[in-house]
Amino acid sequence: MRGVSIDTICHAPIAKMWQVTDSFCYQFQACPDTLFQWAYLGLEEAKPKKNEKRTKESRDVVHLEYKDRTYDALCKTGDVAIDIYVLGVRWWKDQHLGTQYTCTLNEADSFPVRVHMVATYSGKSKILEGGDFILYMEPVTPTETRIHYEFNLTFGHVLSAFISDKTWRNSMEWRFRMILANLVECAETGTVTPKAIQ
Repeated sequence: MRGVSIDTICHAPIAKMWQVTDSFCYQFQACPDTLFQWAYLGLEEAKPKKNEKRTKESRDVVHLEYKDRTYDALCKTGDVAIDIYVLGVRWWKDQHLGTQYTCTLNEADSFPVRVHMVATYSGKSKILEGGDFILYMEPVTPTETRIHYEFNLTFGHVLSAFISDKTWRNSMEWRFRMILANLVECAETGTVTPKAIQ
């Protein structure tokens, strides 16, 4: 299992931060391609330069292509079929990532203070065991929110042998950090500015 854990302050009310987080979770489950318009800005693949080859240490060593999706709004569950590319070559086709989204409400207020989305992998090849997206929110002032963010992945045997510490840092960890930065930026400003592709 590998993950990212970050504590930060968002300069926006908790209700706004929750609204942005709720939108992220809904879109992740129901229409993940829309996340590239805001939450995934800066995560796009850079085209390799002439005569440049992708390696295990490349930023885009692992790439997911979203395909069919189903979403149950009542149960807040989703299922997305994906193709998984490694070093630009499709290794696995039509793998399924199921998700369950829950909010824990603060009894005194009408906003959630803990958002949790659990992902389970249903493929036979055990590429991924699953993952977690967790966001704790606590108001500091009427215009500031304390955030604790976690994004964890548990790799199956095939990928765990492939994902070294350097590969994790170069190709995945920065992505999860960028997602949080984009969520906070959206809560603070109402938008996310385009990022330079690296």
